[in-house]
Amino acid sequence: MNRPNTLILSAGLVLSPVLLTAAEWVRLTVDNAYVEIESDSVADAASHLQAVADRLAWWHAAAYLDLAYIAAWALALLAIAVVVGRTRPVLAALSGLLGLISTLGLAMHWAFYYIPLGSLAQEADRDLAARAASASGDDRLLAIALLMFLLGTLLAVVGAGVGLWRAHALPWWAALGLLIWLGYVVAGMEARPAALLNLALLLPFLAVARRLAPGKEPVAEREPTPA
Repeated sequence: MNRPNTLILSAGLVLSPVLLTAAEWVRLTVDNAYVEIESDSVADAASHLQAVADRLAWWHAAAYLDLAYIAAWALALLAIAVVVGRTRPVLAALSGLLGLISTLGLAMHWAFYYIPLGSLAQEADRDLAARAASASGDDRLLAIALLMFLLGTLLAVVGAGVGLWRAHALPWWAALGLLIWLGYVVAGMEARPAALLNLALLLPFLAVARRLAPGKEPVAEREPTPA
């Protein structure tokens, strides 16, 4: 792999956890400001829209950061597939497929989440906007997007971890960072300080970045020669 390609993929590995952390921190600044009303979907949507309207600049900043994260995430997963593919091509293909699903899911979530809420929060007729926002969750396409976003991303990270482990490219400290991140995602914590746990992904991603450097390619395992 030449130096420009290495630098681009390494940038994706380093920037994706940082951009994810920043995007989540800014998003939670807005989302934690609204009170959920589970008994009334329209009132709940109105509360959310009010929080977005009151912090519209923050909402837009979170959207831009999240969009940049998606691009960096795609590069990071591609880098993992490259490293795994040097010794485990089948696992690399599976990791790449899961990475594609994850990236598409992230993009669909971005489009369905940030754009409608940002647009509806600026509507003069807040009651009509709240009804529109509350009705958007009934679409089957949104359910598919959420499945690709949540399950696809979780499986992509698990698949990447298994591939890196089988390729002997996942040291113990990198595996620890991966486990911390997976625990955070499964726990579903929504507090702003908890968003910092996304930085745990830097550990496995830095391990991959080291493998991308020239001269760091692992040697493929060979089958023993029959006697």
